Amino acid sequence: MSQSPALTILLDILTEYKDRIAIDGSSRILVTDATVAQKLAEQHKDISTPYGPTFTVASAAGGAGEGTKTEDLGQNITVEAMDSLMPKMDYFTHAITDVSLADGKTVMEIMKWAKYALKPKGIAVVVALKRTEAGEFKERMLAQSKQRIADLGDIFEFAGFETGKVRRLERGSGEAEAEVVLGMKWDQLTA
Repeated sequence: MSQSPALTILLDILTEYKDRIAIDGSSRILVTDATVAQKLAEQHKDISTPYGPTFTVASAAGGAGEGTKTEDLGQNITVEAMDSLMPKMDYFTHAITDVSLADGKTVMEIMKWAKYALKPKGIAVVVALKRTEAGEFKERMLAQSKQRIADLGDIFEFAGFETGKVRRLERGSGEAEAEVVLGMKWDQLTA
């Protein structure tokens, strides 16, 4: 079974920046897709213990089960409804997601949730393919944001990530060309 180009790029970025991203046994990672959680767990199986790193798959409201049992996903992977994550603000060390197929409103909601769910100095890693069957990512963002948001970096800034703590990258080519943004939650208390 082949994996999506966005997932391949995401895993490559996590490997390339592993020292800066620093996923370890105490990491609490928020993801929006069970496949991403499983691949990350597989990639970090050498540091995995029954206690961590833990992966939480945030599902749409009311879709906590979504036909997949938690046991089927693997060790340390749980599925929670987005609404049930409210008490877990400033809880996660990492937020990792692929927003290639999401619409503008959904992408913005994901980024807002990620910002508030991350602990200070928590890291968000987001990838979006530039071209998908849903159309060009940039065109979708411009149309749904009244021409204010053109790319993932802009979304990070609108979500409240500090501009100086956001790194924008472009990876791949052709149909698998993607924009990747790494951002760190930063506030006055962590300076």
